[in-house]
Amino acid sequence: MVNNNQSVLIKLEPESLRDIEIFVDKICDQLFINDTYYGNILMALTELFNYLVDNDHDSNINITYNSDYKNIVVLFQPVDIQTITKLTRVVNIDEIIHQENNKTIFLLHSLVDNISMVKDDTLSLEFDISALHNEIYNERAALMRKYFARQSKKEAQKQHD
Repeated sequence: MVNNNQSVLIKLEPESLRDIEIFVDKICDQLFINDTYYGNILMALTELFNYLVDNDHDSNINITYNSDYKNIVVLFQPVDIQTITKLTRVVNIDEIIHQENNKTIFLLHSLVDNISMVKDDTLSLEFDISALHNEIYNERAALMRKYFARQSKKEAQKQHD
């Protein structure tokens, strides 16, 4: 059983980036997340962490995750309201192409399925992982069909012998 609502308190300093990687590794290992989703989650969380290191004034950030096996929700708290406002607004790539901070915001929006404010000081990143389970289901179903097709051929061959 997966332990939901896991949290980690991380100092907002570049040296703590490894703590983000460990946190993502733990989430993805527990939920059996494949490399594609792992890459998106890791990239999004590290980009957000680096953005907060550069733009937020708190010394620590609490990061919590929860999953219902269809979505992973990662909460960052505390995040100042100006940062949340910047991160949750929709960005247009043509308008931000020459602005470094806004490129990070666009990247986040590209990697995350939903970015929202939960409370005045809490930012939520949501990742839809349900397609992962559909992919696994389809692979397993195809293997079962192949297996039963072979078994049917063997039984038919036995009957003809």
